[in-house]
Amino acid sequence: MVTIKGSYTVVPNEPTPEGFQWLSEPDQVAPNSHTPTLYVYNAKHNHDALVEHIRNSLSKILCYYYPVAGRLRKLKERGRLELNCNAKGAVLIDAESTKTVHDYGDFMGDSAKDLVPKVDNRNTPIEELPLLVVQVTSFLGDEAFSIGVALLHTLSDGVASIQFINSWAKLARGETLEPHEMPFLDRTVLKFTEPPSPPRFEHQEFKPLPLILGRSDTTIEKSKRVEAITLKLTAEQVGKLKNKANADKSREGSRPYSRFEVISGHVWRCASKARGLDENQPILLRFIASIRSRVIPPLPRNYFGNALVLKTASSRVGDILSNSLGHAAQKIREAVEELTYDYIRSQIDIVRGEEDIDKARALYYGPKEGKDVFFFGNPNLRITSWLSMPMNETDFGWGKPLYSGLAGGVAQERALITQSPGGDGSVILFLHFQAEHMELFKNYFYEEI
Repeated sequence: MVTIKGSYTVVPNEPTPEGFQWLSEPDQVAPNSHTPTLYVYNAKHNHDALVEHIRNSLSKILCYYYPVAGRLRKLKERGRLELNCNAKGAVLIDAESTKTVHDYGDFMGDSAKDLVPKVDNRNTPIEELPLLVVQVTSFLGDEAFSIGVALLHTLSDGVASIQFINSWAKLARGETLEPHEMPFLDRTVLKFTEPPSPPRFEHQEFKPLPLILGRSDTTIEKSKRVEAITLKLTAEQVGKLKNKANADKSREGSRPYSRFEVISGHVWRCASKARGLDENQPILLRFIASIRSRVIPPLPRNYFGNALVLKTASSRVGDILSNSLGHAAQKIREAVEELTYDYIRSQIDIVRGEEDIDKARALYYGPKEGKDVFFFGNPNLRITSWLSMPMNETDFGWGKPLYSGLAGGVAQERALITQSPGGDGSVILFLHFQAEHMELFKNYFYEEI
């Protein structure tokens, strides 16, 4: 049980620029919800001193990342969102748990949700909704603590969010930010002034997802229970998977498959096998891809905002299972390689061409985000890679985290790949999967490695 002891509004400790900031199309269509991430530290501490330390360092980082202390407002024009840099502040919650850090296990259960702040996006007027809410929770005996972060996705994607949190942690350690660590806050580098062009590509990502053969809707699959687990791949096991995927002699001279391509292909194959689907079943692997280095010119290194597009790899169950791991990895690579600048512009132009931003967002998440959202589960799968994000480096002054990642479970099937907190080259898979297929998935996952 977690008890809330207090709540504070934290504003920048120095005056910051005021005014309204334009938000890009990737910002507009990002989920209008707070992404919950959790950092757990196995360190003895004084709770009140900890909260004060986090509070002071947060007020400092908000001077550099001053949009985080602002609020959103909705415009009449197409219902677009705009950022109001009014320094109303972030919210810091002071909490204590009656459990020890060990009682939470791998932090994948529902109990971990109590360690991340709950934000009422639905009933709070958008002009009053804090963009950042942080919860500091001490575990029983003050032998460990957690920092739960809820940052509105409209404001930033995962890369930018981790950049912000790690910069904040650096200030908390008593260090200063170097010039190359300063955020780039001008989102107009993703602003296109010419009229949107008609779609230049097929854009499968905006087409209806395949259903299980013989079904007319997703009602049955939506009703099934989803479990959450963590699965670890050692550096040696990752190496075995990469060797297995790259063993195809026809690929001589080709660039080796990346960890993302190999692990995602492995997860895709295991999920397809565990579900026992018909070999003719069409399946999609849906993922979000960064466009930071793909737009022309590339975005500045510390661009703070959303720089993502949606992409899918497609196949049939029989094709995925009867061929090698390299075949699945190649399917994913082909989807990634389609993300040229022209493709990205075409996807963004589709968003720009919608008469209302809510309709544009519906292309990604469904007609009523948060209620009748698209079902991405069986026979399909969502996968996200945080392999490039240094979450395991987030040191607020008590050392590196014991755990870092998403908090709690979700209602649909999805997978998240991150680096292990140990920094030993191992990889963690956070998996939310239908309970009836979970044991088979785990067996297949480790069977060949």
